[in-house]
Amino acid sequence: MLQVFHDAGFQLMGRTKYVFMLFSALCMTLAIVFIVTPGFNYGIDFAGGTAVQVRFAEEPNLEKLRADLDASGLADPSLQRIGDPKDHEILIRVERDTEAEKKGEEGGGVSQKVIEALRHLEGTPDPAKIDLNVTSEPALRDWIAARLQASDPQAAPSTAADAAGAILRARTAHGGLFGDPAQVAGIPGLPASVAAALKDGAVLGKFAVRGVDFVGPTAGAELMKNTLLAILGAVAGILVYVWFRFHKVAWGLAAVIALVHDVVIAAGAVAFFRKEFSLTVVAALLTIVGYSINDTIVVFDRVRENLRLYRDQEFEKVVNASVNQTLSRTVLTVFTVFVAVMALYLYGGEKLNPMSFCLLVGIIFGSYSSVFVAAGLLVLANRWLGSKHVRVS
Repeated sequence: MLQVFHDAGFQLMGRTKYVFMLFSALCMTLAIVFIVTPGFNYGIDFAGGTAVQVRFAEEPNLEKLRADLDASGLADPSLQRIGDPKDHEILIRVERDTEAEKKGEEGGGVSQKVIEALRHLEGTPDPAKIDLNVTSEPALRDWIAARLQASDPQAAPSTAADAAGAILRARTAHGGLFGDPAQVAGIPGLPASVAAALKDGAVLGKFAVRGVDFVGPTAGAELMKNTLLAILGAVAGILVYVWFRFHKVAWGLAAVIALVHDVVIAAGAVAFFRKEFSLTVVAALLTIVGYSINDTIVVFDRVRENLRLYRDQEFEKVVNASVNQTLSRTVLTVFTVFVAVMALYLYGGEKLNPMSFCLLVGIIFGSYSSVFVAAGLLVLANRWLGSKHVRVS
């Protein structure tokens, strides 16, 4: 097996452990300060608001777009490029606006404001023509029905419904955006009367709305509550598992303190660097919990094995030897995971940036805590509580 350290004999559990404990306490204190002040940069998932995903036919001018959104009265819009750059997709997020909520404009009203602001990029639209890249299926069906009735009062209503459905399916097949009139003309099974109506009265706008999400204040608060319950539940479950596995509550407490250490520091780093706190970051925090406890269990298992083999040795020496024996495995594990997460951080795009950043911080401190926090706490527990409450047989 590949070994980074051969016959490692580092003195990690002597006086050195107090230096690491002090460092961990300082990092946790700073993390808590950052979490409290200035706090997390909550995304729409938690803060509430409206998110509109838009695809443009050409590369949009973000400064002009932001100016139009500001001029329309939207509260501090955020623009973020997503997906493949050649698709020209932008995620426009508008945080909760209490004044808009009072007027009943939140959600659909805000998204409509966004669409109206986007139309300014195209100039003043002709109200008599329908934009096939923006229209909904009901609106398109009614528009086609009105045109067919005007030219042929005997036209079947089902013709308009079938045609609207075919057009929307074709639009979806082209990535949600018609870029060329030939794409509309080439829709199979489109009646000649409908094709003629579209040729005269339809236009292809420069953008298409790919999706609209709205999170109200109640949903955001409920989501935050569920997030805290998920993290606390995971930590509590791990405490019980480690307690029963090693038959000593001190081992479970040491593992849980190390977990809390990792999660708090990772969350503090997210708050300090103003990364968006969203559901993906919550997933990262739960992943850190699982990663960290896995590394800690490996160290604890080796400690337990050595305690059975060397019953007459001092507890601190056994723990120090066990940590050295697993050190190569710990370094190799964190290195391989670090490379994978770093690739995600560098090439995963802006949408995954907060999650991958949180994972980077978490895996580094997760491996660190398994050696210098969890193992060190076992040594301190043995010294303060006595072997009866710590040493396993």
